[in-house]
Amino acid sequence: MKLDYHNGFRTALMVTLASVVALAADADDPWWAAMSAMTVANADWTNVWRKGAQRLFGTIAGAVFGYTLAIMFRNIPIFQVIAIGGLAALAIYKRMASPDYSYAWLLGTITAMLAMYISVVEINALFSKMVDRSVTVLIGVGVATVVMYWLTKGSSIKVGFGPIGISRLEEVDYSWVMALCITGAIVAIAAPIIYVKHDLIAMVQITITSLVVLYGPVQEVKKVALNRLVGCLMGGLLGLFLVMLGLQSFFWWVIGVFCGLFFLCALHHSKSYWAYAGTQGGYAFVIAVLTSSGPVNDIEGVLDRLVGVVLGAVLGIAVLYAVRVWQGAEPRNIEHIAREHPSQKTKD
Repeated sequence: MKLDYHNGFRTALMVTLASVVALAADADDPWWAAMSAMTVANADWTNVWRKGAQRLFGTIAGAVFGYTLAIMFRNIPIFQVIAIGGLAALAIYKRMASPDYSYAWLLGTITAMLAMYISVVEINALFSKMVDRSVTVLIGVGVATVVMYWLTKGSSIKVGFGPIGISRLEEVDYSWVMALCITGAIVAIAAPIIYVKHDLIAMVQITITSLVVLYGPVQEVKKVALNRLVGCLMGGLLGLFLVMLGLQSFFWWVIGVFCGLFFLCALHHSKSYWAYAGTQGGYAFVIAVLTSSGPVNDIEGVLDRLVGVVLGAVLGIAVLYAVRVWQGAEPRNIEHIAREHPSQKTKD
């Protein structure tokens, strides 16, 4: 497995700088900025503007829509449940039904769901958290885009509006799409029940993980789920190691963050089967090390959030399996269940 250290260095630099800027801005959840930078920093530099714009505008639109829903359905549990489940199903469906704007739909619905979750556990902090998320996403997208443009300026690499590779609705069997949407809705509704009175971000990670995993043909679901689990373990362990070092010097802490990101981003940009594990490892790493404004040495909150990430992947696959059995497929394995529908078209 050959790692791409060149692109890995550039991406690690972008994510680290985005983290520092978010910390300097005193963001409540600086890890959102790091995750945004990690997402935008793609090896295909031609789609940086498209990914950045979709993440930014999708987040803002989702924040406004989610805030409106949260206020409308305040103290009405049944409507809150319907809204959360409906948004999760919408996220999965629109990623395939609207391929040109799939990323905006995903980020918009996730942000709207975050607003609903916040309204359930701490309604008084809803507005400030929506503003904080929008600002941190802007920081992450802005830093990544500026640094990427600066690094590629004058080179043969062109930064532009290239396409984002995604699966289209017509390429997936209808019953499989319905199973993915139903599963996403169930996991989203179950998340606040599972993590009631626990860390809010851990609860959100359950849903985000399931929405990322539940997408596309069966081969992609299996690959993404496995890569996300492996990546979360790698990134989580690296993050825990850095936290347990108890570094109180901000300089050396930043160096530690960069080193961890460098390895994970090099894997992220590689051509191997496990490249997506590097992506998810980077997410898990920043979630672990950016739990507050600077160096941390309390692992309880870190563990809580990482458990949420892993639980989201496991719960998503388990519920999907049950839904497919409910649809009438034989309870053997997910790959066989999907292949029982000969009309399904898949792509690697």
